[in-house]
Amino acid sequence: MAHKNLKGVRKVKKGGLKSQFKAEKEKKRKEKERRKLKVEPSQEEGLRKWQKKALRAEKSGVSPAPAPKASAAEPKREAPEAKLSKKEVRLARQQLKQHRRLYEQSGAVLLVGEGNFSFARALCEVRGSGEDIFATCLDGEAILKRKYPDALELRKTVEERGGTTLSSVDATRLHKVKQFRGAFKCIVWNFPHLGAGEKDVEKSIQQHSDLLAAFFASALLCLSEDPASAVHVAMKHGEPYKSWKIVQVAKAASEGKLQLQTVVPFSLDAWPGYEHRRTRGFHEKFSKKDSEELAKGAKVYVFARGQGVAEEEDE
Repeated sequence: MAHKNLKGVRKVKKGGLKSQFKAEKEKKRKEKERRKLKVEPSQEEGLRKWQKKALRAEKSGVSPAPAPKASAAEPKREAPEAKLSKKEVRLARQQLKQHRRLYEQSGAVLLVGEGNFSFARALCEVRGSGEDIFATCLDGEAILKRKYPDALELRKTVEERGGTTLSSVDATRLHKVKQFRGAFKCIVWNFPHLGAGEKDVEKSIQQHSDLLAAFFASALLCLSEDPASAVHVAMKHGEPYKSWKIVQVAKAASEGKLQLQTVVPFSLDAWPGYEHRRTRGFHEKFSKKDSEELAKGAKVYVFARGQGVAEEEDE
């Protein structure tokens, strides 16, 4: 007989005992697992799911899966150097030939204002010999060694190829050397500069114009009588070099005897191993090994005896 309305007896909800037994069983399983791994319940409190798994795996001697890492931006990759177009390659080759052509003819060549003698060495290599190449610098032996540590080895190479190297030669007083007077078919000064660090721009411009004037006047007396004899001066583009007015200065200093014949781009590729050096000496603060200071470009001004051929404004 069913007693549906007995007082004091709680009704068991449908599925209630089953849920309780299931929960109790799960609780015991977890307790057993904790005892086995010797992990206190408090150790897992507040941990995320992946952290709990890692903790348990560590206790059981199993290598844990790597924890998820916050996504990080990939390191920036340097953009690859832009390849030269066919037109740029042809132009570079043309400039190389133009610059080398200036030294193809035989005859004595005087280089003044050399820094570490790397241009002199490159010229010897390109010509196949150092014969008739006279490379000079302003600095004395001790100062040269201090300012350009690689100069000694480069000078040695020039001399082994048959060239001559001299120190303590002032580019504005070349004619004072008796053996120099009327002796050279070509006189070259690459990137003349006083290296004085004058901050007054106008004063610096005047000083460099005076330097060039003294050089041209002296160089003229050291050129041979050969009609093809010439003076070459390489200069960077832009200011303050444009304000030095090299074409006008050369004409005035030589009383019209030196005229601009042509202007060609200065090609670094034409002279393997050449490294531009500042007058103040080599230091990462002053000079770069890869001649990056010439990246903006430079020109070689060629001044010959008699009437000029080229018509170009000073740059």
